[in-house]
Amino acid sequence: MTCGPGDMILEEIKSLKEKSMINGIKPKLQTTTKLGIKPTSFGGAMLSFCTKLEENCQPEVDKFNHMKSVKFMPSGGRKYIKVKYYTDKIETDYETGEKTTRVDTKGSIHCFVEKTTGDIYKPAGWKAPYTKGNNCVRGNIYDASSFEKTDMYGGWLYAR
Repeated sequence: MTCGPGDMILEEIKSLKEKSMINGIKPKLQTTTKLGIKPTSFGGAMLSFCTKLEENCQPEVDKFNHMKSVKFMPSGGRKYIKVKYYTDKIETDYETGEKTTRVDTKGSIHCFVEKTTGDIYKPAGWKAPYTKGNNCVRGNIYDASSFEKTDMYGGWLYAR
């Protein structure tokens, strides 16, 4: 019986199959995940992640009369990329009845994504992600099943 790096990887994969993420989503391990191969580039995976966030938030935006749209965009960082959401709001002047759109230029933090691995973290504050504990990783941008049930304000990042 040999014990090499391949055997250790198989043991790690078996332990990953038994675990699930803190938000109750158990990621589906694909062949590319097992081998550590990233199927798309980081930019492509980040774009599909932000697009999925916008799609899942659209029903909530449509419910309210005061929101026009919401956009999710990556915003700089050395090790961790901030993912911010920008909400365009409709303001009504009740004296004249005129409606104007106020464009959000500051944004709010939704989550953080690690550049090297693509792991998704909930925010600990404006500047840094929450990286403490065993369950700090909430998903991965390369695994679409980990962020299927997202919401506008990041509730999917917290334990239920």
